[in-house]
Amino acid sequence: MREAIGGTWIFQIVIFFILLFTGYMCLSINHSKAFNVKNEIIKTIEREEGIDLNAPESDAAIQKIVSYLQSTSYRTTGSCPSGYTGYDREGHLSSRSSSFCIKKQTARESGELPPMSYYSIVVFYQLDLPIFRSVFSFRVTGDTKILTPASEVSL
Repeated sequence: MREAIGGTWIFQIVIFFILLFTGYMCLSINHSKAFNVKNEIIKTIEREEGIDLNAPESDAAIQKIVSYLQSTSYRTTGSCPSGYTGYDREGHLSSRSSSFCIKKQTARESGELPPMSYYSIVVFYQLDLPIFRSVFSFRVTGDTKILTPASEVSL
């Protein structure tokens, strides 16, 4: 009888560590996916030298980001922080279930020198356990380099 109880405890401990290891692996995989998506969004905005946050259907940068999201397996959504503009997986404005969020920050006001700005990006990832599904939701944030609009730069 003593060995049966001891075997049950060992079996429970093994199951616990398997769940713990699986959760850690899911978290690290989801984090790396979100980090890659954030980097691709930043590269696209820098390559296009800005983004029009109010007209996602006509903006080339948003369309490139959306095509990248649709080619990857990134499907995590979240709620954007205040001041951010959220977009869903199809590129439509979305405040509740956004795939990514963008906010235009002003680095230097217009005056003698041309105005400068940069963009802050928020992307989401979750801790998914096989049985329990989504347990926690996390964010990955990043900023673009400082951009000057090409139309306002005089050489």
